[in-house]
Amino acid sequence: KFVFLFSVEIIKKLFMKKSILFLIMVMISTTSVFAQKTAKVEFSETVFNFGNIAEVDGDATCKFVFKNTGKVPLIITRASASCGCTKPEYPEAPIAPGKTGEIRVTYHAKGRPGAFQKNVYIYTNANPEKYTLLIKGTVIPESKKK
Repeated sequence: KFVFLFSVEIIKKLFMKKSILFLIMVMISTTSVFAQKTAKVEFSETVFNFGNIAEVDGDATCKFVFKNTGKVPLIITRASASCGCTKPEYPEAPIAPGKTGEIRVTYHAKGRPGAFQKNVYIYTNANPEKYTLLIKGTVIPESKKK
């Protein structure tokens, strides 16, 4: 009787191990299938250095070009900046797989002399969902009249 109970316990443990292994395999394969059916963003650059900007010139604008290298259309849901002096603009229409788009970022330099560094956050349906772009430079102040 002991041998029989012992072998039943061994069979139960083996069955549990195989069941757990099977569940893990299903989860991994499901994850990889879903991962293949997402949008994916590749930016050509994620940092833009304006260098020196004359305050008298006012706004300075740059572009960040990206490509959807995923399998489904890319949707940019929103874009925001770390400061009100920076304004991102993004395409509202979906970007098809293999196509490119651009994010335009404008820095309002007037009244902001000195060095700056601002983050721009892009939110998408891709994986990862959030991308961070960086603009930086130095605003050269207007010369004061004597």
